[in-house]
Amino acid sequence: MKHCLLLGIVSRVNCSRLGDEPLSCLSSPRQKGGLVTQLVVEGHGTSVTLDPGRSYRLGRDPGSDVVVNADRVSRTHAVLRFESGQWILEDAGSSNGTYENGHRIQRVVIGPGTRIGLGHPAEGGLVHFRAAHAQAPPVQGRGAPDMLSTATVRFPRAGQWRKPAAARDVSRAQVTRIGRAPENDMVVSDLRVSRRHAELRIIDGVHEIVDVGSRMGTYVNGRRVRQARISPNDLIGIGPYTFQLVDDTLVEYADTGEVCLQAHDLTVTVEGGKVLLDHVTFPVGEKCLLAIIGPSGSGKSTLLRALTGLRPADQGVVTYDGRDLYRDYAELRSRIGLVPQDDILHSQLTVRRALIYAAELRFPDDTRKHERKARVDEVLQQLGLENRKDNRISSLSGGQRKRVSVALELLTKPSLLFLDEPTSGLDPGLDKSVMQMLRGLADDGRTVAVVTHSIANLDICDRLLVMAPGGKIAYFGPPQEALPFLGFTDWADVFLAFDDASKDWAGEYARSSPHQKYIAAELIEPVSTGRHVQRESPPKQQSWAEQLSTLVRRYCRGIVADRLFLGITVALPIVMGLLARVVPTGDLMGPPNSNGNAANLLLILCIGGCLTGAANAVRELVKERAIYQRERAVGLSRSAYLCSKLLVLGLITVVQGVVLTYVAMLNVETYDTGVFTAPLTELSLAVALLSFTAMTVGLLISALAKTSETTMPLLVLVTLIQLVFCGALVHLDDNPVMEQISWLVPARWALAALAGTLDVGQLIPHIQDPPDPLWSQDLGTWVLDMSVLAILAVLCAFLVARLLRRHEPAVMRGK
Repeated sequence: MKHCLLLGIVSRVNCSRLGDEPLSCLSSPRQKGGLVTQLVVEGHGTSVTLDPGRSYRLGRDPGSDVVVNADRVSRTHAVLRFESGQWILEDAGSSNGTYENGHRIQRVVIGPGTRIGLGHPAEGGLVHFRAAHAQAPPVQGRGAPDMLSTATVRFPRAGQWRKPAAARDVSRAQVTRIGRAPENDMVVSDLRVSRRHAELRIIDGVHEIVDVGSRMGTYVNGRRVRQARISPNDLIGIGPYTFQLVDDTLVEYADTGEVCLQAHDLTVTVEGGKVLLDHVTFPVGEKCLLAIIGPSGSGKSTLLRALTGLRPADQGVVTYDGRDLYRDYAELRSRIGLVPQDDILHSQLTVRRALIYAAELRFPDDTRKHERKARVDEVLQQLGLENRKDNRISSLSGGQRKRVSVALELLTKPSLLFLDEPTSGLDPGLDKSVMQMLRGLADDGRTVAVVTHSIANLDICDRLLVMAPGGKIAYFGPPQEALPFLGFTDWADVFLAFDDASKDWAGEYARSSPHQKYIAAELIEPVSTGRHVQRESPPKQQSWAEQLSTLVRRYCRGIVADRLFLGITVALPIVMGLLARVVPTGDLMGPPNSNGNAANLLLILCIGGCLTGAANAVRELVKERAIYQRERAVGLSRSAYLCSKLLVLGLITVVQGVVLTYVAMLNVETYDTGVFTAPLTELSLAVALLSFTAMTVGLLISALAKTSETTMPLLVLVTLIQLVFCGALVHLDDNPVMEQISWLVPARWALAALAGTLDVGQLIPHIQDPPDPLWSQDLGTWVLDMSVLAILAVLCAFLVARLLRRHEPAVMRGK
């Protein structure tokens, strides 16, 4: 048996219906004249057993018999009644229509397995019908299994029964289309699925799955494929859906969020032999809120990265409902949400706008604008942010910003949600509010794990994991039992006791009854705990051009919204140009050796270009590091991200360079021609290229810096280097070492190009004799100066790309 969702034996059952709709397996429904009379309608948290003796109203109105609370559903949308021995559903004049199998209908016969879309063929008010059935026996002591009577296949997974969402007979179709668009044969409504995603084809009697250009990819047993043969044991992964071929029936299982996460023997060791995680093993059940606490250095953040797959453990396995998360990371990573400690938000944007841009990056590029906006609005409503959607993120409180960070992750409906210190820096009230929000998210049907230093609201969690120094488990179980087990009445005393290195906390817990009850009894051994094959990187949801477009638009909107930055951007080149007017420059049209101050103007132009360019970019990467790391983990292209910075900042700095030159040269007389055209044009080109190159140097500083505070000293240092090695103050020609160093200084080549344009070498009295050959007024030398300047810009951009790689999740490096 392969690593997959199946942990039991797949069985084939006789069914009452085959065809284009889901199949029905009737347990013991009441029948009338051979037809099913008692049906159950399910959807949107509603489950109503229908009585043939009355009619039912379906709609958004809370007074409806079947309440379907979705945006596109009318208040009274449809009426359901039993007529002439069959159930009839009739549209009641709804605004957006009623659909079956992607087609709009006015009246339709309903039976077991029928799926009806209210207001939309596949999204919003989707309800389905099944035959009523008798209560099933309990499974492994977990209560009654939730078995859908419309299922043709059912299987136990991690000790609990799962039910298919739909099934289709594919024996009579050469091609079965799967995707989000209503015209597909099997419609899957999740936005992570492309409109035309994949096709199941029958070729010479053999079934093959073919990806038809989807963004999220099509997977067979966790491996991304373009085309692959399908056998009965194979699992086909499409977004959050899993398909299996049973005989001639294609069965669909939806990941609804009720999944089990298990850590098996996780060990992480770094250079020097230091152990960060030491054989960590524990299970996390469905709809569970897990809190992870422990003193600094106990491996909490390392554990979080191991559980999310961002930094796989050196030893051990993480299983997602029985599947190897590390091996199948490319397929499963969209089902995992991570909220890091630092906000992953652009604070200049409004809440809704930030989420819309995030949706563009995280959903396939064939997702329509209204679909993304509808999902954003749904998440805002879910987290109670509707009243804050038009507020700038920078104006929100700490708790509200954390809600927005969570909202960003909920866009893709993750089944697992991890949070790193979400309550750090919050007051007790906001701390409680955030934890209650996480409790609600778990109750809604997902597993939530939170790393925290706060112990104030642990009682609302289902499980508590206490980490001891050295990355070991000191306790795992209900929070209420933790302090009595550890032998203290206060958590501060527990953390102080951890300083006692002689006590074997992990050993005591491993031998205890809580370990047997909460770990050993619930843990399911993975199929394999060996090392894994090379993992695939996650696919990119959009094309490179689409990602670049989104990043550029988001960056420009953020700049426009930041009035202080915008004002400095406009004022800086003008101020620098005016300063150049204060310094005496003399006559730039005089005879040779007549103007000793001619280099002053060029020096100020160079330093002004360096400052404006570098200052624009010096904090750009370091301030967005947390955002970049998270977006990179979900498929952001590194080159698209860097190119968005180069394009936007490059345009700004080029314009600044031109403005600086024109202001500085206002009313300054020069010769009519420079090297090949008007001097002002050549000067503008040189300063603009210098500003662009300085901008790439600023990005390099930002990529190197660990914090925003360290960028300013580095900017001052780089500016002084430009000043010394530009050639205006020190004669660099034939000056060993100094000359070679100056080759790497952009201002050296920019000043030479400026000097060549104005023939400054002939104007300045020859205190430096002979003049610097790079200042020669000829086309070849001028092109050389400009070319080296451009090469330095390319070199800096390349180094920035390499440095960005250091801050990326391991799975994305090299991609």
